[in-house]
Amino acid sequence: MKIKALTLLLFIAFISCNSSKKSISSSDKTIVATTNNTAIILIEGMACQEGCANKIQTNLLQIDGIEEATISYEKAKGEVVFNPNKVSSETILKTITNTKVKDYVYTIKNVEIKK
Repeated sequence: MKIKALTLLLFIAFISCNSSKKSISSSDKTIVATTNNTAIILIEGMACQEGCANKIQTNLLQIDGIEEATISYEKAKGEVVFNPNKVSSETILKTITNTKVKDYVYTIKNVEIKK
């Protein structure tokens, strides 16, 4: 009876040691936190909200890495929250200037990136 109890006790101790090793190993992993950037972009050439601004916004939101995009015709401005590890600011700007609605041409007047 003592041998069975001792064997059981050793088995439980072995399991406990292995589970604590697993938790130590998993805590040693390095987690890289990414923070999103926000681009404030002044856009010239938009003629209205429903056509121009909304089309630019729709095109931006289709890009992987863009978390939020708000384009305002009234303010002639866009605010784009993006993950810089997935999408570059250059891609965002090209998407804006390459958006086609009728014959309108969109140009970037100014860009401010907030980290």
